[in-house]
Amino acid sequence: MSDAASAVLIAAVEGLELTPDEERFFRVESPAGVTLFRRNIPQDNYPQVGHLNQSLQNLRRTDAPPMVIAIDQEGGRVSRIPAPFPNLGPAMTIAGGRTDSSALKILQQYGQDVGRELRQIGINVDFAPVLDILTEPTNTAIGDRCFGVTADQVTVRAEAFLAGLQSEKVLGCLKHFPGQGNACVDTHHTTAMIDASLQTLITRELAPFRALVQKCPLVMISHSIFPALCDTEASRSRIIIMDWLRLRLGFDGVVVSDDMNMGALPQEMIAWQAALIDAVAAGCDALLVCRGLDRCYAALDALRGEAKRSPAFSARLDDAAKRVTKIRRQHL
Repeated sequence: MSDAASAVLIAAVEGLELTPDEERFFRVESPAGVTLFRRNIPQDNYPQVGHLNQSLQNLRRTDAPPMVIAIDQEGGRVSRIPAPFPNLGPAMTIAGGRTDSSALKILQQYGQDVGRELRQIGINVDFAPVLDILTEPTNTAIGDRCFGVTADQVTVRAEAFLAGLQSEKVLGCLKHFPGQGNACVDTHHTTAMIDASLQTLITRELAPFRALVQKCPLVMISHSIFPALCDTEASRSRIIIMDWLRLRLGFDGVVVSDDMNMGALPQEMIAWQAALIDAVAAGCDALLVCRGLDRCYAALDALRGEAKRSPAFSARLDDAAKRVTKIRRQHL
C-alpha cells in the first residue's frame, strides 16, 4: 500500500542484495526511499551497488516518482564508499581549511566529483554538507567533519562543496540544524545538551543555515537539546523546526530527521513510536529508520494509528508526505 505514512519513511536494508522480506516490504509498502551504509556497498567493487539501487527503483509502482537513494558521503571518516571513490579527506582539512578563491574552487570541484560518481551508481541524495561549527574541541563525534571553526569559514566552504554536488543533480542536505558543533557527547549514544546562549545560537550556529537554506532543498534536524530554544530534542521541537527553521529562516523544503534509532532518543518500542509521532507533529517531513525491518513496520503502524486518532496529526502527515513527494518528482 502507499499512503502518507509510507511517503515519509526513508528505510534501510541489511546487505548487498535485497532479501525476500525486504523486497516484499518495498513493493507493498512503497516507502520514500532508503539510506545506504557501508554494509550495502561492495567494498572490492563499489559500482556494483548500482545493481541494488536499480533493484529498489524497480519495485516502485509505475506511477511513483523516483525513490530517494541516500548516503552519508561526507569524505574523511564518514565515507560509506571506499577508494577509489573521490575522497579528499575530512572537510576541515580540505584545501588546508582556507577560504580563498583557489580553495573554494577545489571544494566545488570535489563536490562535483562526488556528485558525478554518486549519480552514476544510482544515488541521488548525499547527507552533506555538515554546517556544524567546531567550537567544542572535545566534540569528536563531529570534529573534523566540520568545514571550519567559525561561521564564515563553514558557510563559504560548505557552500562551494554544495554547489559542486548539486551541479551533478545529486541533492545535498544541510545538517545538523540548528548546529551541534558545540556538543560534548555523541548523539548516536546519548542525548547531547547544547548550552549556548540564544544570542550565540543566533549569531554563530544559525549563521551557515541562514546563508544556505535557500540553496538546498533538504535540512537534517539534530537530536540534540538546545535549552535556550526548547527543552526537548530539536527533532521533536515545533519551536525549532516551525518557528526557527521555517518561519525565521524561511526554509520551505523537506525537513529530514537524523536516524531515529540513535541513542539520543528512547529506543524502547512504545516510547520510540511516540518519538516518531512527536517528530512529525513538530514538523519533520521525512523520518530516517536506518536499521531493522521490524522498526520500519512499527514506524508505519505508529504513524497510521496516530493519523486515524488525530485529524490534526493526519493533516500534518499529509503535508509532510506532499513535501517529500514533491522533492522526489521535481529533483530526483
